Amino acid sequence: MRRSSNVRRKVDTGLKYLVLTAVALLFLFPYLWMFGASFRPVQEIFENVYPLSWRTIFPAHFTLANYQSLFTEEPFGRYLFNTLFVAGTVTVLDLFVNSLAAYAFARISFPGRDVLFVGLLATIIIPFEAIMIPLYLIVRSFGWIDTYLALIVPSAARIFSVFLLRQFMLGIPRDLEDAARIDGCRHWGIYRHVILPLSAPALISLGILTFQEHWDSFTWPLIATNHPKYRLVQVAIATFSQQDVVLWDRILAGSAVATVLPIVLFLALQRYYVRGIVTTGLKG
Repeated sequence: MRRSSNVRRKVDTGLKYLVLTAVALLFLFPYLWMFGASFRPVQEIFENVYPLSWRTIFPAHFTLANYQSLFTEEPFGRYLFNTLFVAGTVTVLDLFVNSLAAYAFARISFPGRDVLFVGLLATIIIPFEAIMIPLYLIVRSFGWIDTYLALIVPSAARIFSVFLLRQFMLGIPRDLEDAARIDGCRHWGIYRHVILPLSAPALISLGILTFQEHWDSFTWPLIATNHPKYRLVQVAIATFSQQDVVLWDRILAGSAVATVLPIVLFLALQRYYVRGIVTTGLKG
């Protein structure tokens, strides 16, 4: 009886892994095709799409011409630098500014704290399209159009980051904070030496989400910048598609390059991301 139970358990586990593998391949297939097509000659990009075969994924005639034209005929390296600089700077500012706000809402008692937090939290339901024009007018009045400031400053503070970090900080034991007070720490010392180190999993998780969001940002960079000097990757890839011609070779090569960095970043920090999400409770 025990042996048959073990066999049944192994069969169930095998079936689960088989189903999960099939689902994973289903989600990975578009990316595999994109990477494979980015190494095909232009005239062969859409060949062998149907019926499915090994040639659907693996190019019959391997070439690097698509990537060569991407970096020689376009300043794509500049676009990558712009995107990396903007996404990285926004991520650092997001973690610093919003962790301070989260600390205030989670660990400091002041009149109207919960009402203010609920009011700020309600702004999440406001779509970006509703504030896009007022935001553009404000940025233009500051003279920030076609500057890095227009791409960075408006994204430095957001209530989602405050909410995520606040929920994590609420779960940190008060005893640690009281011990720090006995040692003479004030709010800045408690935030810096106690709360911030213990919030590392949540900060890493939020950093990954923020970096990926701004790495893939399109609408606001398209509005806030017109000069190619400040163009970001996603906007640059969109310019490869015009009314008269669509440069599929550059679109696929650019998309492949733009996909690699977020994947590497996520894989490198995956365990911290999972830990941060799991340990971010819904307390409060």
